[in-house]
Amino acid sequence: MKTALKTGRRAKRRGGEGRGGRPTKAEAQAIEERILAVAAELFARDGYAATSMERVVSECGAGKDTIYRRYPSKRAIFVAVLERSRRRIMARLADLQVRQSGQDSLAQLKELASLLLDINLDPELVAFKRIAASESLVAAGSQAEPEPDAIMSLLRTSLTKAQADQRIVSGDVNFLTDFLINSIIVGPTTLAMFGYKPLASAKERKLYFDKAWKLFLGGAAGRRE
Repeated sequence: MKTALKTGRRAKRRGGEGRGGRPTKAEAQAIEERILAVAAELFARDGYAATSMERVVSECGAGKDTIYRRYPSKRAIFVAVLERSRRRIMARLADLQVRQSGQDSLAQLKELASLLLDINLDPELVAFKRIAASESLVAAGSQAEPEPDAIMSLLRTSLTKAQADQRIVSGDVNFLTDFLINSIIVGPTTLAMFGYKPLASAKERKLYFDKAWKLFLGGAAGRRE
């Protein structure tokens, strides 16, 4: 958790942005990433109330004016942190789709569901979701939070492929999508949101997922044992 904070301090010791002149596009992107990485670490570790703009300025090594030009308030920087998290999640899902090329449709669905379990139990994301819920910070229609519609669309597409291949029962794909999420992901995620640490290790997650996946297929495959 301390990597971003250490990086920010090193940048500050080196002079940060003090060399003068307008930063290049690459430098501006690096500055923005450093600001958001430090802010994300502070929000996730210490919570929303304890993370002030002054702390972000102090820890990240960027100038106060640089930060306030980009993010005029704590809410603005938190929304940007959520957007950064959303982009990273969608990048992981896109990478998975590339790796899955040529795989059996049911295997693709299983791997996607397993990755979504991992994503939803990521401590940083759990912390952000808890903050967003408790502080009512995410406005209706905002694109800042991880996109549930985009993820649901991926699941529906994967389920539809498995239906077309007759790997799972035909029927309402929206219902099956909700059924998959509720039977595998919702329980552990809810516990995490309430401060518990379910399935903390990769081994625990795999054991849980294998059992939950078997139960999901027991209903979705439409077969009697």
